Amino acid sequence: MKKILLGTSAIVAAGLLAAPASAAEKIKLGLGGYYQSAFVLIDEDVANTRTDNMKQEGEIHFLGETTLDNGIKVGVNVQLEAYTTSDQVDEHYVYFEGGFGRVVLGAENSAPYLMHYSAPSAVVGHGVDSPNFFHASRPSYSAGGVTVQNALASNATFLNATSDANKLTYFTPRFAGFQLGLSYTPSLQGGRGGSSGAYGNLSDNNVGAQEKLVEVGLNYVNTFGGINVAASAGYSGGSLEQDAAGFDDLEAWSLGANLGYAGFTFGGAYMTSNQGLQLDDDLEQWNVGLTYGFGPYKVGVAYADGSVTLGGGRQDELKMVEVGGTYALGPGVNLMAGYYYIDFDSDDAGLRNEANSFMIGTALSF
Repeated sequence: MKKILLGTSAIVAAGLLAAPASAAEKIKLGLGGYYQSAFVLIDEDVANTRTDNMKQEGEIHFLGETTLDNGIKVGVNVQLEAYTTSDQVDEHYVYFEGGFGRVVLGAENSAPYLMHYSAPSAVVGHGVDSPNFFHASRPSYSAGGVTVQNALASNATFLNATSDANKLTYFTPRFAGFQLGLSYTPSLQGGRGGSSGAYGNLSDNNVGAQEKLVEVGLNYVNTFGGINVAASAGYSGGSLEQDAAGFDDLEAWSLGANLGYAGFTFGGAYMTSNQGLQLDDDLEQWNVGLTYGFGPYKVGVAYADGSVTLGGGRQDELKMVEVGGTYALGPGVNLMAGYYYIDFDSDDAGLRNEANSFMIGTALSF
């Protein structure tokens, strides 16, 4: 698979160099992004946590693109977090796009992540799959100076092992509704934010670290008699830099689908992963959801379920329900509200937590 991916990349690169290329004008940067806020009331079993909270999430995107005389589009995307964080700039990459497809170089999510379909959500920035906001505390305790946590941090069917580490990605043109995407990540060392490595090469033979990660995404999008159909499948695989007890080569799979008709969207997804660990039973997560949009309104409900059995036999679980909606005040301006039931369960009583949360907020895009 690695040889196929690298060979395909070489063919695409040769195509980029085959024709004279000059730009009508230099790339000029513009601005985009989003900003989301939520006021939350939470009632949960975990002790010593607040019952109210104000949460914020946002990014400012620096975007630029030009079209060369040979028709190839060349662009750049740099995403700045709109608050102070250790990963101040996360995604940042350049791309080339033309009749050959699209090539992405840099710190961007993988092909199966970007091509995946999952349970729809009526609440911007939320949902039961990989939400920006998660309204419950992950249960944990300290034992002998070591922090023990529930093995599920959130519900997620998106394959995100490489996150936005530096990688090479190629997307084919869409043909008869189908599109294929391939990603190759040399190493996860250097940070998920895609550090430049300006002061030398990355380290090797790190215990438990994954390298030479190959990820494949395939999706299908079409319309039949007013019914919108979208389906996806994904694979992520990596190799250990150094064998070690408790670790394994990464292997993960995902499936997802959405059906849309007359304002309704129904969909769901499934994912399984060994997380690069030697587990008794691999992590499994799935979800399902339904939304309905009418005029400026969208309402919906969704459910997610996940479980994993660690080495030693301990099983951890996470269940989540979302009921909510969004009202569009105008272009890029949304008001939203939602109710969330979140249940962490475990064979270890110290890793359980049940939460009921209600939120109201705004979501701006620009």
